[in-house]
Amino acid sequence: MSTSLQLESKTTRKSGKLKSAVSSATNSAPENEKECRKFRLFVRDRRSNLRFLVDSGADVSIIPATSQNKKKAEYLLYAANGTEISTYGIKMLNLDLGLRRDFQFPFIIADVTKGILGADFLQKYNLLVDINKKKLIDGITNLFVLGDITAISSDNVISTLNKSIKISNLLLKYPEISRPNLFPKEIKHDVKHFIETNGQSIHAKARQLDPKRLAIAKEQFTFMLNNEIIRPSNSQWSSPLHLTTKKDGSYRPCGDYRQLNAQTIPDRYPIPRLEDSHQILKETKIFSKIDLFKAYFQIPIAEEHKCKTAIITPFGLYEFNVMSFGLKNVPATFQRFIHEVLRGLDFVFPYLDDILIASKSNQEHEIHLNLVLERLNTFGLRINISKSVFAVEEIEFLGYLITPQGSRPLPDKVQAIMNYKRPENIQDLRTFLGILNFYRRYLKDAAKNQALLHEYLKGSKKKDKRKIQWTEEAEKQFEKCKNDLANATLLSFPNSELPLSLFTDASDTAIGPVLQQYENSTWKPIAFYSKKLNDTQQNYSTYDRELLGIYLSVKHFKHYLEGRTFTIYTDHKPLIFAFHQKLDKAAPRQARQLNYISRFSTDIKYIKGENNIVADTLSRVTEVSSIDYDQILTHKLKMKN
Repeated sequence: MSTSLQLESKTTRKSGKLKSAVSSATNSAPENEKECRKFRLFVRDRRSNLRFLVDSGADVSIIPATSQNKKKAEYLLYAANGTEISTYGIKMLNLDLGLRRDFQFPFIIADVTKGILGADFLQKYNLLVDINKKKLIDGITNLFVLGDITAISSDNVISTLNKSIKISNLLLKYPEISRPNLFPKEIKHDVKHFIETNGQSIHAKARQLDPKRLAIAKEQFTFMLNNEIIRPSNSQWSSPLHLTTKKDGSYRPCGDYRQLNAQTIPDRYPIPRLEDSHQILKETKIFSKIDLFKAYFQIPIAEEHKCKTAIITPFGLYEFNVMSFGLKNVPATFQRFIHEVLRGLDFVFPYLDDILIASKSNQEHEIHLNLVLERLNTFGLRINISKSVFAVEEIEFLGYLITPQGSRPLPDKVQAIMNYKRPENIQDLRTFLGILNFYRRYLKDAAKNQALLHEYLKGSKKKDKRKIQWTEEAEKQFEKCKNDLANATLLSFPNSELPLSLFTDASDTAIGPVLQQYENSTWKPIAFYSKKLNDTQQNYSTYDRELLGIYLSVKHFKHYLEGRTFTIYTDHKPLIFAFHQKLDKAAPRQARQLNYISRFSTDIKYIKGENNIVADTLSRVTEVSSIDYDQILTHKLKMKN
């Protein structure tokens, strides 16, 4: 009876195209050896105190997943009985097993209860297992460490199904590349970040902090000083300190750079669009995505411009040596840099600190990965292994799902439209038809498809609250109209040569922005969004809800807006003065949101509510549900035929 667990890609299991290359030690071992394997050797890492099962029958080494690193699984482990075990990427560990040398190795993070030192780990470091004497023996030094023997289930041996790409070996070839390093002692490139500005120097007063935040700020600044990320300053410039809250509840210190960003001259270096990558993706079948670790810290700020980054605190004035969170033009500088790093590699698509690698075969992909890692290592860059994905047949990248069949937008860009509930009365139907009319130039046979719905409006008043008696045919036409608008949006791509605008609105219960570009004398939809506000947010003032709407919209559409010049339209007039008010006038939450928005744009214009019909309507779409993308795709194919 096989006792192995098998590792494979989710997509390859479905397609059935991957050839089995299992070499499970348990399948070829003598019967008496199989029996003794019910008792396993365990050793302990002296740094983390993690307990590891030592098993030469396991092809791969794994560690248990935690709530912090549980993310979407790219692979599944399969037991012989078909049980699935999710995995969550790779994490580099540096173990101390008591053998007088360190063992740095990439472990797979998985839904298991115990860590496993598998055959890949044991072979790499020439370690031997003696179960009878409870020893893990170093085959190089002959030193050994005593473990403990525990009887466990025989279904714990792990085998890999596809061994053609040895990611672990590639990572071990460049050990420095996966070693976290906030600020390299040696800069291996000549790129610098410049902050060209208009107007006089800006200065601010130090904001008072409560004792808890003051202690946190001092600790963080001491850390940054010790790592040469910042230095003491004598600058005539100053922006106030602001502490932003991270997802884990900790704080990140940064400058409130609203006024500096408003004076900063935009850097027009282009941020690439995935639509321009068709040649790279042509005929490719296997993909990796590399996430760079603290990438912006790898770029020094030009010496003459460091003074402009100065942050005034209750305990001193400091300026940044490297690119800082919150500064305008940082994306353009980094894109220029990463293009230089990967110049000549026509199988990569770098988008800021995310790098997509596409290949036609496993063998080619291994070569491509090696070339990319070599370049990153040469330039002193580090990768975030836990956020990177290696050698898969389909991958999500910049809002698209990339597969061997091509790339298609993820359906979340039209989720707000697909969630639009059937209008209950004449007024609600009139509003829905108003959205369709706004984009009528992009809807095929719009008048014909909407004719049945317009029948309900005959003889009605402007704010008619009469209930609609829906027929089966009318409901079909309503759904078809939604699909038509979704299709038109899914087929549209941002054009860097065309004006781009973000129209936002917030109701009492939700926000509803739409991203549009001006094409052929009219606005064309790029993406929709709608998000229900929580109970606390629903109690915000109108100003705070509208500001929150802009903030969440910019965050949601970040991959469209990064490095682009665009205008934000709002029907709440007080917001157009937000970037020109005194810095100490905003409450902490407002300051954080305004500071984030200013990294992308400070161009906010007023639009009358009656002219902001799409965003206004979407802000009232509060029901969130999943989208049947297959239904949209099927409808699209029918239209083509």
